[in-house]
Amino acid sequence: MIPKIGLFDVTLGVLYLFIIYFCAFLYRDKKIKTNPEYKYFIIGLTAKLFGCIGFVLFSVYYYKGGDTFVFFNAGKGLSHYIFTDFGSAMDVMIASAENLNLYQHNFAPAYNYILKSDDVLSIVKITSVINIFSFNSYLIASIFFAIFSFFGLWFGYSNMCKLYPKCSKYMLVAFLLIPTALLWSSGILKDTVTQGCIGWMLFAFSNLFIFKRKLFFSIGIILIGGITIFFLKPYLLYVLLPCLFIWVQANLKNIVKNNFIRVIVKPIFILILVGVGTFLFQEISSGAGKYSGDKMEKTLEGFHSWHEYLAENRDQSGYTLGEMELTPLGMLEKVPAAFNVTFFRPYLWEARNLPTFLGAIEGLFLFVYFMYLLMTLRLTFFRIIFKNKEVFFMMLFATVFGVVVGISSYNFGALSRYKIPATMFFVLSLVLIQAESKKEKLLN
Repeated sequence: MIPKIGLFDVTLGVLYLFIIYFCAFLYRDKKIKTNPEYKYFIIGLTAKLFGCIGFVLFSVYYYKGGDTFVFFNAGKGLSHYIFTDFGSAMDVMIASAENLNLYQHNFAPAYNYILKSDDVLSIVKITSVINIFSFNSYLIASIFFAIFSFFGLWFGYSNMCKLYPKCSKYMLVAFLLIPTALLWSSGILKDTVTQGCIGWMLFAFSNLFIFKRKLFFSIGIILIGGITIFFLKPYLLYVLLPCLFIWVQANLKNIVKNNFIRVIVKPIFILILVGVGTFLFQEISSGAGKYSGDKMEKTLEGFHSWHEYLAENRDQSGYTLGEMELTPLGMLEKVPAAFNVTFFRPYLWEARNLPTFLGAIEGLFLFVYFMYLLMTLRLTFFRIIFKNKEVFFMMLFATVFGVVVGISSYNFGALSRYKIPATMFFVLSLVLIQAESKKEKLLN
């Protein structure tokens, strides 16, 4: 069922936006005295809210379908269940999809077929809570999702600005102004929540290991953010956590000041990170359901089959990387093609609808920027990647995750959502490479 946007939704939306902007201006004025990047706070917030409203209008009046309506309608049923049978609703809130008895807790009968998946059930739970405060309005609930995502990204951006203050204007583009990210991570979608959590985790890790502040608050954010991503998109943690640990290891000099102690501690620290990383990978994989390591091949085959079906029967823009064996060696052969399709495709002539056309324009601009840096900097481009610890962390994540989603998607519509974290870190790394190259020229 497609939610309606009526007079009640618009009136309530205007009221909420007034409150949001009133608080935002007060907060901006308070923080800007000691944090210069806050001069862009209202710009970033406005962009996110425009992306949210654009997504709502696109979903309701153009696409007229999608996961967002499933999440909202099922969440609406669960929020109603909270008021009619609070105890039973709490049982649903703490139950996993595997243990949920949908005959006993039949809060959204039309969507029982999809509620047996942990990622879907998790986003429905989140939506049900938000629906209470949004009065079951699709527009208002979408705004709440966008605000959560915005603050996570903003605090991650703010900490990066403290490391690279002269890049604040350009990093804002990567965090909050990429067009497809604004469209696909500003509504009631898993991508909106996970993108916000990535920003929160970037904020928390930099607090702990670079700025050494807000210890317990940051640990809490890492736990909540990690658990949220685990329930919604566990495969994202497969790449994000190792990259964050590598970034932590690279910042060991900031953590341990004494050179002698650092020489002794470094190998121990690396062993601990490897051990913790291996343990977390095993734990994530064992509880990741269809995204667990031993089921990944079957899941990829399912993605390919479903997205190929959408391309052939529902006029969605599909792509192929050619014949591929779903083995490590087979996928390794497709790395260049997967990297290209994630960051630079669809090409303009491959666009078959408005969202893919937007992605095609974005990919063209990104390709031109990438090639410009590559041709002008040449070997310096790669030297900065391996020299600068933030650039290395961001480029590593962007490359690995970008290749993974490029291999698994086989549909430009799905890819435009899956690749959002990779695109953000890719643009961030390019911005920092350009800034570092200019700094080196000035020093020379």
